[in-house]
Order: sequence, then C-alpha cells, then structure tokens
Amino acid sequence: MKALYKRLLFASLLICLLGIRGFALDIVEWQAPVLTGPMFSSSIQNFFSDDFGDILKNEVIPAILESDPNPRKLIQGFADASVFASTGASQRAYEGYKYLAFTIGPMIGLKLPGARINADEFSNFGDTLKTDGDIAAGLNVQAITGQLSINTSAFLLENLYLGLRFGYFNFEAVENLTYNTLQLGIVGNYRIVRGVDFGAAGISWRGVGLGSGVIFQKTNLTYRYTAGTRATNFSVSIPSTSISLSGNLQLIDPELAFDMNVTTFVVPLEVNTAFQLLFFNISLGLGLDFAFGGNDMHINMDGAVAINAADASMNTVSTQTQGRLAVDAGGSFGPAAANPKLMMGLGFKFGRVVFDIPVTYFFLTGRHGLALGITLGIVW
Repeated sequence: MKALYKRLLFASLLICLLGIRGFALDIVEWQAPVLTGPMFSSSIQNFFSDDFGDILKNEVIPAILESDPNPRKLIQGFADASVFASTGASQRAYEGYKYLAFTIGPMIGLKLPGARINADEFSNFGDTLKTDGDIAAGLNVQAITGQLSINTSAFLLENLYLGLRFGYFNFEAVENLTYNTLQLGIVGNYRIVRGVDFGAAGISWRGVGLGSGVIFQKTNLTYRYTAGTRATNFSVSIPSTSISLSGNLQLIDPELAFDMNVTTFVVPLEVNTAFQLLFFNISLGLGLDFAFGGNDMHINMDGAVAINAADASMNTVSTQTQGRLAVDAGGSFGPAAANPKLMMGLGFKFGRVVFDIPVTYFFLTGRHGLALGITLGIVW
C-alpha cells in the first residue's frame, strides 16, 4: 500500500504538471536570460524580456511539460476517494448492543481507473498517464478513525443508535511531504426489523437497519520536489526586424511545490444486516453516498532558464546569465454527487470485543472504487 500511495502521489504531481493548461495558469515571474553572441541585438533581448510571455504561456511551457491534457479526472478521483474513505470505524455490523459501542481503525478509499475491479488496473498507471494524459484514479487514507455510539432505546427512541465519528492524522515523517486529515461526523442507525438470537446455538441475526448521517472530511497534502531539466524547441520572428530565430529553451532543475486540499461532506443512506455464526460475524448492505465539496489543487514551479538560438544562417545567440521562470497553476473539481455502494464485512466477536474487516464497493461504471479498512472495538 505504501508503494501504491507513492505511485499515486508522484503520478498526480506529474499529471498536474503535464496537464498544466487544464488549470488556471499564471506566470508569476519571467526574467529573461541575459543573451550574448555574434548576432545579439537589443531588439532580440527586448523581445525575450517583454514579448515572449504569451508564447511562453501558450506554447513553450506546455511543450516543456510534454503534454496538454485537462487533468479533471485525476483531481475528481482524489475527491471521490475522500468520499469512499469516510466509512471508517463503522459499526453497521454490530448494531444491537445494549448500551454503548466504541470502535477505531483505519480506512483507505481507492478510486479505480477501469470499468471493473482488475488486479492490473494500477500496473498500467504510468502508461495510461503517458498515452491519455489523465486518469480517473485517486487515493485517500484515513489512518485513525473512531466512533462512539449509544443505544437511545432507554431515553429517546427504541432501536435507535446514534454516534459521533471522528478522526485525525498528521504525517510528516517523509522529507518534504506533509499529509494530514480531519474527520467529524454524526451518524445514526435505526433497526426497522429486530434481530433474532438463537441462544445456545451461537447463531444470531441482527435484523435490518437503516443508517444515515453527515460526515465532514478534510485532507491536505503538500509536497516539494525538484524535477530534472526539461527543454523544448521554438521558432520566433522578432518584431520590427527581419530576424527569425529557431532555438531551444531549457528549464533547469525546477523546484515544484504541490498542494492538494480535499474537503467533502458525505450524507450516507444505508440498509444493512448482519449474521453471527459462533465467533464469526458477516455483514451485508446496500447504500448510496451523497457527496458535496471539492478538491483544490495548486502547483508552483520555479526554475532557472537558458535560451540558445540561431537564424537561418546559423548566427547564434546564447545565454550569458540564466533567467528565471516562476509559474502558479491551480484548479478545483468536486466529487461525484451520488455514489451507490455494496457493503460487506467479515469479522469476529469475542464477548464484548469485536474485530471487523469492512469492504465497500462503489459500483457505478466510470466512478467505481473501493473502501478497505480494519475495525477494532468494544460493545456493551
């Protein structure tokens, strides 16, 4: 999973840079190199200092970054993954307790790029980015999520279970990388059909429950990265002269600063049931997650610039002193508004201690994904 996360992280950074035209792009600073050479003139220097900006923005930067897609699918993929990961520490498999329940555990949300679950989906990740320039994929990790719930039968409504869901995680162990999450929610489950306990046989059915709530989730990812030198060719005509130049512009070891802020609100609607066979617990359910919010991505790029060019007679100009290019790019897209899902889980119950492996599959074509987690808890 660590390798998968790093692959998605680097891929998302790369695609945002490759697809920089898909964002609002702003040249924060353009300081042209100081040029020299046999055919150097003030007209040439002034052109690169003043008039080269539009060509730089519309042609040179996209060419340096090798592609020109709109990376909407990837941005939305990370927003969808945040929605998928909102199901951590769920107690849907163990409703029916008498007083209180407390559960804790991690949850991982994956937005999958293909039309169905396939073990090879991520093995071709890089190839898909290279050929298509965008990919419907994303990842969200809620490393620590807890839920505290109470059976309100004694004071509010029989068979109604209300809970608070909460989570926080801050990761800075990797140099130049910061990842933190916050989750807050109010959830509830109402038993519309009571369960049946077969007593000595060790078999019970927990009935049928309706679940809902409101879950707020915020994820921030920041990363700094120094890329290798990139270059592209260009051809320009110098205004008010007869000079035409063909040359090469190099962006030298640019530093990239990547920032992603995902904020989502999820309203789940769920129908669930569970069975206990001796120590084993099996849960099944069907649901729909309504999602709001968005993923706001920003990329800053800053690096030294060198230009070398020549006219048709091979008279040259070259860089005497390197210039500087700083670019700010950003864009925002929201998650899919409605996400139908199948819920299942396999766990164990030993007295008051519960252990569960919840799995949720979001099955719409083009939006499908998984939520995978581990839940440990105590029920009274």
